[in-house]
Amino acid sequence: MKPYIHVTAAIAVVVAYLSIAPALSTAQKVFTQEEGKHYAWLGDRLTEAYSVQAGMSRADLLKVFEPDGGMQRIPPGRYILRNCDMIKVDVQFALPEGISRSNLPPNDKLAISSISKPYLERPIMD
Repeated sequence: MKPYIHVTAAIAVVVAYLSIAPALSTAQKVFTQEEGKHYAWLGDRLTEAYSVQAGMSRADLLKVFEPDGGMQRIPPGRYILRNCDMIKVDVQFALPEGISRSNLPPNDKLAISSISKPYLERPIMD
């Protein structure tokens, strides 16, 4: 009978561990006060970046973003967040029929046709 007691005890220990292990692995990270401030700041920047969506105008985009440096087409396709120049998006515009890139409509008439998810990259310097 003793082997059954050891097997039963081993099974009980394994079951107890398996029921506790998921709780241990999903525990929230404890932030210091300073880390919490950084986390909140970054969350606010991401909220800003996600506020610009397809269908909005280039004028709306330029309230939150500015063109990144480096060589770009006209209008620029890569923009950096004004409040954090390491957060970028790639943007495409819907050019009206018969309009060339050298004769663009005003920013409030130029619609965003697509915008990427925000990503991190160091700014490009001219």
